Amino acid sequence: MLVTLDKQNRVTLGKLLTGISTKLFDAKLEDGRIVLEPMEAIPEREMWLYKNPDALASVFRGLKDAENGKIKPFDPDKD
Repeated sequence: MLVTLDKQNRVTLGKLLTGISTKLFDAKLEDGRIVLEPMEAIPEREMWLYKNPDALASVFRGLKDAENGKIKPFDPDKD
């Protein structure tokens, strides 16, 4: 697909991005080519979880348990 720059050096990628739901891209220049990689943003306050494999595995185990009905009431004032 050929695209042209407008007067403000922008291009329209609408048809090219059909089916891509993200609005965030990592843009870089590689070997003279412009590369756009779809990205998702993770808030800094949540990033620790993705950097801690044990904690992330625990969250996934908890989600699987909840999906399978393995839940019980929890009162933080009692425990």
